[in-house]
Amino acid sequence: MMSHPSATIHAAYNLTIELEPGRWQLFNGVSDPASPDVQRALLDARPDGIVCAPTFARARRLPDEGWLSPSSVARVVVGWAPESRNWHLGLMLQPGSGDEDRLRWCGLAHWPSGPAVEHERQAAEAGRALAEVIRRPFHIVPPAHGAPATPPAPAIIAPPAPAPVEDVAEVTAVRAAIAPELNETSVAHRHPSTGPVAPGTPAEAPALPPASAAPADISLAPAPAIPLRTPPFAFEGWRIVATRRGFVVQRPTRWVIALILRAGGYMIGALLFVMLGLGSLESSLAQVSPEWLPYVGIGVGAVLGLLALATWWRVLTVADVVIDTQRREVRRRNRFNGLVRWRVPFESVEYLVVTQTPARPHGRKRPDRPVTIGLDAWLHLYDGRRFWQLAELGPVEGKCHVWPLVERLQKQPGRRALVLAHYDTPAHHAALHLAGTLGAGVWVDVR
Repeated sequence: MMSHPSATIHAAYNLTIELEPGRWQLFNGVSDPASPDVQRALLDARPDGIVCAPTFARARRLPDEGWLSPSSVARVVVGWAPESRNWHLGLMLQPGSGDEDRLRWCGLAHWPSGPAVEHERQAAEAGRALAEVIRRPFHIVPPAHGAPATPPAPAIIAPPAPAPVEDVAEVTAVRAAIAPELNETSVAHRHPSTGPVAPGTPAEAPALPPASAAPADISLAPAPAIPLRTPPFAFEGWRIVATRRGFVVQRPTRWVIALILRAGGYMIGALLFVMLGLGSLESSLAQVSPEWLPYVGIGVGAVLGLLALATWWRVLTVADVVIDTQRREVRRRNRFNGLVRWRVPFESVEYLVVTQTPARPHGRKRPDRPVTIGLDAWLHLYDGRRFWQLAELGPVEGKCHVWPLVERLQKQPGRRALVLAHYDTPAHHAALHLAGTLGAGVWVDVR
């Protein structure tokens, strides 16, 4: 068997694939500030097996010990995802005891969105090399409509030619499982959808349904390139600001001050109503008519007192979400006492999602100009087990540069790759910044 040469291949979100004779390694290209000269592979493949980092194994639902035998891999697949218009590399794993005799997709890396010919050679080289190391079949799933398959690779890296995928049903199944985010058995099967996202604790955030493919005539429609805006991003009750250590999703100071003033107003109102009510009952002056009016005042004072307590509790529990590139973790901490409520390592984050209501056009729609749109948005991240809410951004306004396309896409339930030409809003620009820092994918889920 011919051995592949040493090489380095760069994938999306800072992932790096290192090829050596008889070895295939996947790294996160963002170094650890604590040990900048030491990088631990997320995945290390050799002829005797595949070793995964614990966080990577948990995120991909691999064995807890992080080890896979080559026999557990049915094939190595490089495929084109029409929804996100990019190449994906992954493993089709043999069915386990609870998988109902179905192959399961395990995504490893993907490349930036763009034309099919842009990154196909790199994806194919990475896939062939991995298949050669673990001695498993290698399959390529090309674009469905007309785009050629991967160009011929140099003979030095070509593995033994596998049997072509000719079964239409198998091609369809492989194409549907190209990305872990698009795989119904790996996400939606474990977390059934529970309806629209509602504000609340992270545990209440619903899982996403399987991504639905748009018809070919509109999913591949060209869209103008939109430059990424720079932070900070301001919303109705949140700010997303860049720091030397990453990003902070926080309540604006004016929002906190307004909450304190509201709590103080409730307290003053409660005292006034209670004092007036009690004073009327105990006063020797003329009797108040009707007689029950003082009791109403005391009741209103009690209600305002409860509102004051609840508002003060909100003030004391104001929390920021910190995306810390030095500690390589996302954590939610109390602003005033620094207490950390939850934390998620970067390596555990599978993807970031912008959950939103359908975009609503504002004003007059002109075919030669972008359409002004409005929507409500939430930010969540998924760590392979649950969703963590980063912020409830509320009403967001922006532009849509291809409104006829987006109007048709929104009629189909599911989620899609984030395209700024579709939703050019501060929420979506911020999501791309955060996803790039986390080294994770980002999706839009329209509810």
